[in-house]
Amino acid sequence: MECRKRSKSRASAYEGFKSAERRALKPVKISDSSIFWWMLAAARLYLASVQTGYIHPDEFHQSVQVMARDVLNIDAQKPWEFHTSTPIRSVAFSAIVSLPYLLIRYVTVVASYFEFEILTPRILLVAPRIYMTLLSFVADFCVYRIAKMCYIRPWQCVEVFASSYIMLVYATRTFSNSLELILIAILYWRVCESMVESGKVMRQENILKDLYETADSMQEKVKLTRMKTKLPPYNFKDSAIISTVVTLGVFIRPTFLAFSFVPVAYWLQRGVVTKEVDFSYFHLRCMSLLPGVVIVFLTCMLADSFYYGSLTFTELVFWNVTSNSFTVTPINFLMYNIKQENLATHGLHPQYLHLVVNLPILHGVLGVLGLWSVSKYAANLCLNKISKKPKVYSVATMLLLSFIFPVLALSLIPHQEPRFLLPTLIPLVILHADDIFLYSPSRRRLTKHFIFAMWHVWNIFCVIVFGFLHQGGVTKTMFKVHEHILERPAHTNMHIVFSNMYTPPTFLLLRRVNVIAKTEEGRKYRIPKSVFTYNAGGSRSVNDLHEIAAEVYGEAITNSTNEADVLLCLPASLTQELFRSKPENVSLIRLQRVRGHLTLEDPPDLSLKDANFTRSCGQLCQFLDRLDQFSIDIIRMKFNSDFMKPKNRVSKDLIMDVDTPTFPLDEEEMCKEEEEEEEEEEVGKLVEEEEAGKIEEEEAAAAEEDEAEFQEFEEFDEEEDEWPL
Repeated sequence: MECRKRSKSRASAYEGFKSAERRALKPVKISDSSIFWWMLAAARLYLASVQTGYIHPDEFHQSVQVMARDVLNIDAQKPWEFHTSTPIRSVAFSAIVSLPYLLIRYVTVVASYFEFEILTPRILLVAPRIYMTLLSFVADFCVYRIAKMCYIRPWQCVEVFASSYIMLVYATRTFSNSLELILIAILYWRVCESMVESGKVMRQENILKDLYETADSMQEKVKLTRMKTKLPPYNFKDSAIISTVVTLGVFIRPTFLAFSFVPVAYWLQRGVVTKEVDFSYFHLRCMSLLPGVVIVFLTCMLADSFYYGSLTFTELVFWNVTSNSFTVTPINFLMYNIKQENLATHGLHPQYLHLVVNLPILHGVLGVLGLWSVSKYAANLCLNKISKKPKVYSVATMLLLSFIFPVLALSLIPHQEPRFLLPTLIPLVILHADDIFLYSPSRRRLTKHFIFAMWHVWNIFCVIVFGFLHQGGVTKTMFKVHEHILERPAHTNMHIVFSNMYTPPTFLLLRRVNVIAKTEEGRKYRIPKSVFTYNAGGSRSVNDLHEIAAEVYGEAITNSTNEADVLLCLPASLTQELFRSKPENVSLIRLQRVRGHLTLEDPPDLSLKDANFTRSCGQLCQFLDRLDQFSIDIIRMKFNSDFMKPKNRVSKDLIMDVDTPTFPLDEEEMCKEEEEEEEEEEVGKLVEEEEAGKIEEEEAAAAEEDEAEFQEFEEFDEEEDEWPL
């Protein structure tokens, strides 16, 4: 009896231990809440409306500045990519990004009846950014769906994605890379869903096939055949979406080919390499992509051809076309970037820059985790046994290759910028969101806390730098200059010179291309241009700026009878030197200081070695004064009445009007321009002669009418005299 009691007590104790062990080993259920994502989404919308940072000139000059001229009739410079005989930028991207301008164009007409001003510099800047922010939520949706299919906590994955400064800053800007990120997110979503769904259907097909072969009766075979026909289609389900996204992405940025190669290859080979389906399906899937590719290609090609003037609608209707009638911008883009001398004008970089510098800058600790996963996967694939090698045809492998393949492919191009790798954020987040997200601070290792802290500290730092400080005074300066333009006196031409900063977005000054006015008699006349902008380049000495301003003023008073007002906008770190070296016949007045401008071209000297300390201004005062030089000063340059126009004319490469193309011209283009100028002069002379002849004819006709009226009046008097009383 005692032995039985002991055995029962041991058994109950063992069961109690096992149940406690199961409770200890049971995974803790963590609620996957969406509250943090909603907070980050609200922060993204808010940041889109208040950001002042200027990341790269392409943010404006390849999108909104182009359409501001075409849609809103605002005088702004078109970049060299849109001017040459072989343009390398498709109008598709500019048209998609600038849709808010089309809305503003029609709303302005309605708002004018209520005396409400819609067309302001602030709205021109913020409206496209809000629109891009709303589009960026498509990428969040795609990441959510991919994470849900891969059995990852979807809201956790989307929260890591939304907390990246790429989504908080880059995705709210009008970069072609931002739209490329959205399109690649759609592509990943459809490919991942096709891989998961088609895998399930193919396994069901194989099971039904085996059951059909082993079925004994005809009734069972018919039943299995019906079950097989009810399976959902998977071979060509997403071919239209994939072909449309890939073709449109190539026209927006031809580098889209590098990002879409791996997912499209996995979509085509589903079940083919594993021999679950016949190899003929690979060819059929390729053929299913052709209709979408052809339709989108022709649409974008015709849009570019009409926009750049190489083709007209009449020529297309009557098929009066040649090979030069069609403009294919992706081919022009590739042909331009193949030549290394062209890339040298933009800057040449070592091939390791993307891997060593740009990935950590963009993704911080997430980029390091991605490179570590790639190296670990490659080591396991090469060193492990066949039975322990990682899977090749899985969604995780597809995402890993989709991260590293574009990085290596774009590393072959000598010109490399961090924003070229924006789409790599999506596979990195899906693969490593679990490594960054912190569920319970008390149950995680110190390494987890470190990664979590590094991720958020880096993203907050980059939001502050790239979102607000980097070249942050440029757009604010445009707002202030616009206010000075509105306050200028009548009959005064304003000349604004920008120096030592990024190319200013001059469309924010709201200068009209053609301003037509009417006289009291109803006659229309064109108001001459009265606001001129000049870009002195990214780095100019103070003496050069004085020469530029003198040349601008001299040309202004020579070519116009109006008074000339010259404004100089430059970093505050050069202001003191500018005042010290000013000529005797020039007086400088600082109108305004725009603070919050971080520039690497001419940063202020923060050292206090040469500082003059006084009782009223010690070290702290001097240091704060140096910090205040992270600004842009708007300076008015007044020339005395004894001003003499400089004899040495400033070279064209030193001073350039922003409204004129600044790209180098070939000899043939120079000859064409000279011929066009001569033709314009001849046409102008002919028009003047015709107008002079018309005026003489009108004067002669008027004189003849006066003589006829006078003769009629005399005859009437004579007849009146002859009438009887």
